[in-house]
Amino acid sequence: MFWLVLLLSFWSMAVAFTYVLFYYESANGSHLEVLRTRGSVPVMILKGFLWSLYSHLLVLLTAATALHRDYYSLPAGPAKRTPIIFVHGLYHNHTAWYLYLRWFRRWGWSHMKAIKLKGKFRSIHEFARILADEVEQVIAETQSEKVDLVGQSMGGLVIRSYLAENSGRAKIRRVVTLGSPHRGSKLAVFGRGQAAREMVPGSAFLESLNHGVQIPENGRFYAIYTIVDNMVLPNESTKLTWDGVKNMETRIVNHVGLAYCKHTARLVRDCLDEE
Repeated sequence: MFWLVLLLSFWSMAVAFTYVLFYYESANGSHLEVLRTRGSVPVMILKGFLWSLYSHLLVLLTAATALHRDYYSLPAGPAKRTPIIFVHGLYHNHTAWYLYLRWFRRWGWSHMKAIKLKGKFRSIHEFARILADEVEQVIAETQSEKVDLVGQSMGGLVIRSYLAENSGRAKIRRVVTLGSPHRGSKLAVFGRGQAAREMVPGSAFLESLNHGVQIPENGRFYAIYTIVDNMVLPNESTKLTWDGVKNMETRIVNHVGLAYCKHTARLVRDCLDEE
């Protein structure tokens, strides 16, 4: 019992520390003024902190569902609507999308796949190759012309890398990113592995990626963000300034919680449904 309490205390302090850094970064930039236009800053940070505890608990509770492989895989047969491929973030896996898959099935989608980016310390370029193979497989299995891509955090950069490095733009209908560090995050310096190093602001990878524009051919790109994102610093990094990209703010929720928040899932649904 003692060790459990100690672990929970350490976990809570670690989450609180990310919000200390978040406030420091916001106060030394323009983001604090953005927060003040939305309401009480302490209340919003408290909500973000509580969402962090809740979402991390869900990460633990859904981990065992990895054994239920069919839940995250495509059903047999052709798709009646555009299939969706969900791409998780750094150090996570396909179980991040447990609730999204459940909600989207209720909303009428059947052909969806949450992929697993194997090799947690690989480069984003290597993860993009995995995604490229998955796109081809999903198109073949569903007899579809195109797929939709949804990526959370690093998953959004994997999608952009795929679009930049492959002749697959014509195969993608919609792209939605959730809290992706499009211009990097200062917290990435604490991460391990090539992908973490590539997400440090000013990295060669980000400089190259942001030198171009990655939008699906004849498709659309949406960047969903939360103003209390405790993992992407500065917060403005979650947005894109290209023509043709629609930045959308979701409710007060933390970074990890973007994959567990039903309000955010509804925004994704609306993006994919938009004509």
